[in-house]
Amino acid sequence: MLDLRALLTAGLCLTESEKNATAAQDLKDVLRRRLLHYYDTMEMTPVDLSAGDLPALEQQTARQALFVLENIHAILEKEDVPVGTRDLSELRALVAITFKWGLDALLSSVMLAWPHETPKLQPQIIDLTNAPEDFNSLCDIVMRLLRMVLSDPPTFVSMTVLNRHLDQLLRACISIGWIPRSLCPPEVTPPLLRAEVGRLLQSMPSSQTIAALGSVLSMQPCPTHVRKTCSVLLSKQLARPDGIRGLCASVFGENVEDAPLEKIEHVARVLTTAPSGTALEDYFSATTPRLLDLLSDRVPVAFRRAAAFSISRMLSMSAASVVLASIHPSFLSFHPSVSPRIMLSTITSLLTNTDPSPSLVSSLLFPIASALYSLLYHVDQLKTSDPSLKETLQGHLATWARLTETTEVVAVLWSDKPAKLDFITPNDEEFDVDTNILELYPDPAHFAGFLKFIQRMEISSELFVRLLENYRRSKSENGDPMRTLLYLQLVVQMQTQLADGPSTILGNPSHILSFVRHVLETKPEDAKDEDSDSDDDTPNAEIIGPDDEMTETAVNLLLAVLEGTSFANLPCLDLTGVANSELSARNNADLEAIFSLLEPLSLRGPTSILALAREARMVLTARLAAGTSSKPSRGRDGDVQAVYQKALKLLQDPIMPVRAHGLLMLRELVSAKQGEGDPALVPAILSIFLQSVQDDDSYMFLNGVQGLAAMVDVHGKDVLRGLVKEYVKGTDALGASALTTRDVDIRTRIGEALGSVIKRCGSALPSYADILVPPLFQLVRSPQVPVPLRTSALALLGDCESTSPLALANM
Repeated sequence: MLDLRALLTAGLCLTESEKNATAAQDLKDVLRRRLLHYYDTMEMTPVDLSAGDLPALEQQTARQALFVLENIHAILEKEDVPVGTRDLSELRALVAITFKWGLDALLSSVMLAWPHETPKLQPQIIDLTNAPEDFNSLCDIVMRLLRMVLSDPPTFVSMTVLNRHLDQLLRACISIGWIPRSLCPPEVTPPLLRAEVGRLLQSMPSSQTIAALGSVLSMQPCPTHVRKTCSVLLSKQLARPDGIRGLCASVFGENVEDAPLEKIEHVARVLTTAPSGTALEDYFSATTPRLLDLLSDRVPVAFRRAAAFSISRMLSMSAASVVLASIHPSFLSFHPSVSPRIMLSTITSLLTNTDPSPSLVSSLLFPIASALYSLLYHVDQLKTSDPSLKETLQGHLATWARLTETTEVVAVLWSDKPAKLDFITPNDEEFDVDTNILELYPDPAHFAGFLKFIQRMEISSELFVRLLENYRRSKSENGDPMRTLLYLQLVVQMQTQLADGPSTILGNPSHILSFVRHVLETKPEDAKDEDSDSDDDTPNAEIIGPDDEMTETAVNLLLAVLEGTSFANLPCLDLTGVANSELSARNNADLEAIFSLLEPLSLRGPTSILALAREARMVLTARLAAGTSSKPSRGRDGDVQAVYQKALKLLQDPIMPVRAHGLLMLRELVSAKQGEGDPALVPAILSIFLQSVQDDDSYMFLNGVQGLAAMVDVHGKDVLRGLVKEYVKGTDALGASALTTRDVDIRTRIGEALGSVIKRCGSALPSYADILVPPLFQLVRSPQVPVPLRTSALALLGDCESTSPLALANM
């Protein structure tokens, strides 16, 4: 065997230019002289080169270069001999000659005999005379190169082949190793290269093999069997443990921060396409765990972005459930294979490295939202918890709640089967009014704070109404007392913390009004004595029905929506300034229904509800009147309408003196000279004054009485007839016995207004006698009418007699 120095000298003859060579010299002459010099140095018998054409000279040079490389490789394989920098450059040049003039030239010659999908631009004559010889020569070079690169230990020669020319070697190996029998010359047998190629691919990093196979696919021409084989081998490389990372490294390079969208989409297309014959579910099941591993902080940014983008594409496909099955068990299983903290970091990386579309956020977080909230609650209870973990949980839950549909969020938050963790009961010294000493879940104070944090008004409103409804149902049906207590505590905490701001529970007035109407329409079943409660044991004590508390809450809610004020029984809820002025009978049909349903409560309701119901009817009267009035016009009519609208607005104010001033403005409006008012406003104003005379506040009552009297002065018999009708309503033979104390009190108040009207009529009273006197005599003569009302009627007749005796004389 020749020594290394002699081989390097011989190899130099094949690569080094002659000292006196000129650019004009023919390449054939140069190659011929190089080969002769090489044979002389190697003391070999020269081959006849006189008749050789340029391709033959190039191939002969490539064969001799491969011969030199094989011998140098064998020497370096046996002993570690130092090689100089110039000699290393020479070896790289010899390898390049072997591939360019040997392997690639022979492969191109062989491929000429194979059919191509792309037609030639013009007819060509192809010489296939040397096809078998070229095929055998190609097989010989491929086998010799494979023996070098598969040897152990590797040498500089073999590493140069792998690092610089792996794609060319694989292209030749696949072309002849997987060649169909129909393309192979009949007189030759293709070598068995598949096992050697498999060993070669498995011995190298996946990033290098994937890049090489991708390069083979991009080379032209690319026969059909080469393209199919490359696709199969690529799929096998991707299936390796480091296959996906290798794909990213081959596309982006190592430690690259910038990731162009085109390359990211290319990686996603490769990773979301299942190999032929493999079910998409099986492919995703094997691919997803390795993609999730790439979302670690230790992985380059470009890799993380590509992995996140690929997962987002996979979640939009039919086999998305397989992907989610690799993520959700960490939060839903008692013994997960991956800890929740690690998977939480993975989800964070996934959401931050791709566009957080609502569909992606929903599919990722919807099934585990309850578990994430339980984890957040658990973290909040631990003083030593990691602040970053708390911030991450809050961020994910807020993102999910703000990007997801309201119905979906409410469905999760209302779930009866939360993923509860082991909670810690606070120590006695840490007790405060919001301490969850009964371990209710969710903790009312924490849950209300969470709703405030996510800032979704429609969600808070929906949950609040649902809690009220379930509390009412649970209490009336004698359900689980702990569940009833949970509903009540949640309601109280939501009233306390969600009074205003972006998460206010009254942000959806239609929701609240629908609930109020439902409560007022629901008639309690025949209450039994044992189902009632009383503040004392005296026989005449007021009985508090089982639904009175919820009715009172409903009326308070109504006032809060209409007036923008605080609950009368829950002053912690301050909603001053949120009056929902756009609500009217025209855009909400519940207002008129609620107005009618409030009437029995304002007449004969429990003491705790009576005043609230009257106030609510007064506000509703003004609101309904404002909703049915026409828009202000220019001129005098426009001024009247402006005053009227301002008065109605004041009547809806929660402050009593302000409401009374609204009555005063209406009184002044109806006291205007004949022709200056608007007759169309009379019925609405009359209804408002009739409501105000029922108010327990003396200021409101007096303004109502004076207003009614003023209306009779201006509008005469029509208004008086309406007053008398309200006064005697329900006093006939059948209805008088059903009159309650409250009914009598209301009619007595209307009687005071009639007394003021009678005195103001003066000498003109006889003209109104036919409207006023007969109904009063009828009341006095009816023994079934309660005595206080008959006394009131008798007093009014006395007022008539003292004001104008002629009014009675004509009767």
